[in-house]
Amino acid sequence: MITFREVNVDDAEMILRWRTSSRVTKFMNSDVEYDLEAQRNWLLASYKKPHYYHWIIENDGKPIGLINLADYSLSDATTSWGFYIGEENSDGLGAFIPPYFYNFLFGELSIETINVEVFYNNKNVIELHLLHGYKFAPERDRVILKNDKKILLVNMTLNKEHWNFKKFSRNLATFPIARWQAKPCF
Repeated sequence: MITFREVNVDDAEMILRWRTSSRVTKFMNSDVEYDLEAQRNWLLASYKKPHYYHWIIENDGKPIGLINLADYSLSDATTSWGFYIGEENSDGLGAFIPPYFYNFLFGELSIETINVEVFYNNKNVIELHLLHGYKFAPERDRVILKNDKKILLVNMTLNKEHWNFKKFSRNLATFPIARWQAKPCF
């Protein structure tokens, strides 16, 4: 059973291990150093950010990954998001995670538009987004420099009216926000 819980500072080492693994970081916009103290400080600071929050993804009570919202704007009803499966033996569950989050964003946070950026060569994630109703937004595509290489970030948008609530109506989960000091009022 897929569930989501708030990130704890005690999760710092696990998150840092995931985040610095080659299989995860290869699709991340930036790389981070393995610095546990910096990771703990970053986690503590994240609770105060009005535009950012994150959760640990669990399968049958075991942590397997991280999911986050970023660029959250209550006034514009928009956000961006990302996730990764950190536990290698749980990679196959990645396709099941997004519908839970979309139902939360559209239903609980009253988001109207979700934006994502995906590495051009991350074909599986692009296909998954298309399956869920995303449309390409090439006017927002951009190139970043990572490890001295230029990488195209493909932008995609999912609007609430394109999300198939009926098809994914069983994908409901609680996303607690008790630690999010800047949490939205809803």
